[in-house]
Amino acid sequence: MPQIDVRVAGAADSEEELRSLLRWLKADEEVGPALHGELRSSEAADREHMGTLLDLASLVVSAGLAAAQLALAIEQWRAARRTPPRVTLRRGQVEIEVTGAGEQTVLAIAAMLDGEQDDDGGPA
Repeated sequence: MPQIDVRVAGAADSEEELRSLLRWLKADEEVGPALHGELRSSEAADREHMGTLLDLASLVVSAGLAAAQLALAIEQWRAARRTPPRVTLRRGQVEIEVTGAGEQTVLAIAAMLDGEQDDDGGPA
């Protein structure tokens, strides 16, 4: 099952936006049952500060999830925001910015979900 890191940019509180996106995806009837998501930090905890900055969501996606469903759910969430944030999906070295549920976005997500790249970015 692929693991995909999700980042949100262009929002005042990216951690809250990530929480909102995870809630949205889990509530979606098509997407929710096919993924497990959790918030994580991309960096080690800083001893000078309390708490950890949670700046990405890590999704583990089951094989039954269609790329179009995931792209559409993310785009619907973006459309529901006052100012749609940028959403970036990353697996290994492959990175996709989701700006809509258009054909190119869906094909790129499909390749990511189908595992054409392993977790290190090389051929599977």
